[in-house]
Amino acid sequence: MKKMAFLPQLAAYLEKHRRIYTVRRYPMARAVVEVVGIGRCLRVPLITVKSKEDLLPYADNSGFLTLDAWWSKILAFVPSDGSKYLYKVEVLNE
Repeated sequence: MKKMAFLPQLAAYLEKHRRIYTVRRYPMARAVVEVVGIGRCLRVPLITVKSKEDLLPYADNSGFLTLDAWWSKILAFVPSDGSKYLYKVEVLNE
C-alpha cells in the first residue's frame, strides 16, 4: 500500500476532522493510502493548482488558519514555478 506523510499538526488535524485538503508537487492517482499514525485513507485528486486563489474553497479544511499560511507552507515544499496538485484525503472507517 502506498504511504502519505503529513506534518505533525496536519496529521493531528486529519485525525480529528477525518478529512484534509493537501497540495503536493506530483500528480498521483486516486488510491487507498496508509497515513502513519492514522491508518488507511482515501486520496482523491481534485485540481491542478494554478494560483493561491484556486485553493480558497478548500482552505477551511486545510489544517491552516488562513489561506496565506497554507500557501506559504506550500511554497516551502513546492517551488513557485513548480506544478501543484490538490488532493482530498479522508480517513476510511474500519
